[in-house]
Amino acid sequence: MKRLLLRILKYFLPALFISYVGLVSLFVHSHVVNGVTIVHSHPFNKDVEHTHSSAEFQLINHLSQIWVTGAIVLSLLVTPLLLFFLELLPDARLQVIVSSRLTGIQLRAPPSYSL
Repeated sequence: MKRLLLRILKYFLPALFISYVGLVSLFVHSHVVNGVTIVHSHPFNKDVEHTHSSAEFQLINHLSQIWVTGAIVLSLLVTPLLLFFLELLPDARLQVIVSSRLTGIQLRAPPSYSL
C-alpha cells in the first residue's frame, strides 16, 4: 500500500505544482476597490464581469504568495542534462584543483539579499 501511495504521489505532486504555477501566472487581472488596484490571478471568464468580497481577496492573496526564481527553473533544466551526460560518461571524474599557495588579496563578492 505504501509503495502504491508513493508511486501516485511521485506523479501527482509535480503535476499539482506545475498546475498551481500555471494558474498563478497565466490568469492575472486587476480590480479597483476603494481607489486601490488589486492585482491577482485566478481562472475567470473575460466576457463576464466579476467581483470579490474582502474575505475572497484575502484568501486569493494568501494562495498567490509564491516566489519562483530563475535559479529554480534553471536547476530543473540543467539537472536532468547533467545526469544524462554522467550516464554517458561513467568513468568521468570531477577534478578540483586547489592552489596550495594563496598569494595576494583574496576578495569575495559582497553579500546580497533578494526579495
